[in-house]
Amino acid sequence: MPPVLALVAGAAVAEMVGGGILGAVLGGAVTIGVSTLVTPSKPATPAPAPVVPAPAPVPPPVPVPTTTVTPPARMVRQPITSHRIVYGEVRTGGPLVYTHLRAPSGSNKLDILHLVVVLAAHEVESVGDVYFDNTLVSLDSGGTATSAPYARSGTAYANVWKHLGAANQSADSVLVANSNGEWTNAHRLRGRAYLHLQLRRDDTAFPGGLPNVSAKVRGRRIYDPRTGQTVWSDNAALAILDYLRAPFGLNCSLDEIDLSSFIAAANICDETVQRPGGNERRYTANGVIDLNQAPVDTVPKLLTACAGRLTYTAGTWRLYAGAWLPPLAELGEGDLRDPVTVRPRRSRRELINTVRGSFLSAASDGQPTDYPPVTVAGYRSEDGDLEVARSLDLPFTNSPYMAQRVARIVLESNRRQISVDFPANLSGLRFAAGQTVAVSLPRFGLVDQPMVVSSWMMAETMGVDLTLTEDDPAIYEFAVGDLIVTNAAPALSLSANADIPPATPTGLTATASSSGVLLTWSQQAESDFDHFEVWEALSGVSDPALGACLAETWRADWLRTGLAAGAARVWWVRAVDHHGNRSGFSVPVPLTVPGTPSYALILG
Repeated sequence: MPPVLALVAGAAVAEMVGGGILGAVLGGAVTIGVSTLVTPSKPATPAPAPVVPAPAPVPPPVPVPTTTVTPPARMVRQPITSHRIVYGEVRTGGPLVYTHLRAPSGSNKLDILHLVVVLAAHEVESVGDVYFDNTLVSLDSGGTATSAPYARSGTAYANVWKHLGAANQSADSVLVANSNGEWTNAHRLRGRAYLHLQLRRDDTAFPGGLPNVSAKVRGRRIYDPRTGQTVWSDNAALAILDYLRAPFGLNCSLDEIDLSSFIAAANICDETVQRPGGNERRYTANGVIDLNQAPVDTVPKLLTACAGRLTYTAGTWRLYAGAWLPPLAELGEGDLRDPVTVRPRRSRRELINTVRGSFLSAASDGQPTDYPPVTVAGYRSEDGDLEVARSLDLPFTNSPYMAQRVARIVLESNRRQISVDFPANLSGLRFAAGQTVAVSLPRFGLVDQPMVVSSWMMAETMGVDLTLTEDDPAIYEFAVGDLIVTNAAPALSLSANADIPPATPTGLTATASSSGVLLTWSQQAESDFDHFEVWEALSGVSDPALGACLAETWRADWLRTGLAAGAARVWWVRAVDHHGNRSGFSVPVPLTVPGTPSYALILG
């Protein structure tokens, strides 16, 4: 006689320990799909066959975590901060670790500023484009700025030297020569990728003061078990493998890792899939890890890059990327040792019909950008035409179409609601958490039903307790027509007036009165206007440079006093903006003060 079968209707699905699909995306823990023999098993009490099926207690809803995508392209100005690890290619900033002011040759003014910004706490493959705030800085092969506003009239206001963080790199020679002994040949920053910047004080180049410095970085070189080589790669599975092995991660040895599962996952990540207008790889990982975050927070974020499940079974880590894996074996009534519990439905409060969030858009230079919300009209209709959304931010995804595919996997997995508590006999030893099995329980309408082993636990009654969740090839399928075409967000930049002079003032007039000479002109309407300069020279002078600037005013009028009758003068006006740009001079206006000049006879 087979064990008694029990059906529990309307209860919440039992999630994988520490998470379900996307590993920690639904559960929020690092030990995803945990099945371990080193954790003491709880005493198992055989469950009697229920007389009347009763619903299981409903646990609180399991939300998709809101792991807000923090812009990595941010320069950090604080004395103590954490290191950063760069996977793939991403625009990133970093901590400002050194500053030095000095005077240029032949001057006593401290107009040159040296900065050192650390981009990564390891050697990187390359450092590419450099940005000040959100403006790309054009540099020649020697690191000298070549275009406005950072280079004008033969003067460069910015120089950048890039260092990749090699173990044998030397100290920056320019900084050693210009730091007055503060930066020496011993300051090599080995194992640290960094920028050395030399900025010359200039209101046009740096109107807002010290800019936010960032750069596009091809980051850490990682081990690929398929080739045995350590090279740069943005393969999501290989990035997860590297973090498991790295001293700053879980520091696992290769003996603790099932490399065959990571090879299979890496191959899935490298598969080519369609997207609107072309193709792309299935999964990549391009982002930054801040080492002030614990692995319990970091691993779930990495797993979002490949819609992955990470399991730990009998002291071994295994990775399953987000793709359909056919069942490895079958489970049926002959494998039961105790009553089975089947839950055909999730709790209503656990169901979602929309997934929305943000990703690091490569098309917007790595800026956090919202991907189009992923929803299914049929699911929304089932939920009373109400949107039930969860937030899923993807800090290692840089393609809007990849982001939509990952979000769709989360949504489709949520709507597959069947779960089974399967108390297996010793035949359960064949399985491990994360594997796909075919479950046949005909009494419940389950025939070769694909299910994922979401937890695995040895029982003291000579068996294995399995928790199974519904799987389906359709979870991982998508139609190109379901992906919403997106356009790159316009680049965020400062005002385009930074190197554009204001318009030349017009309408200058001069009117004499008993109080003096009143000058009036048209007011400036430009948004970055700062003030006017009023210039004066003797009558007959045509070049204002031969005169003098008598006043600065934000008004469109100025009263010249102190002139005697008969005095002849000529005036010009020009405008100045917030960036220090000056307009051309207005049309000159001459005037002779009316009246009879007074003379004095001095006898001596």
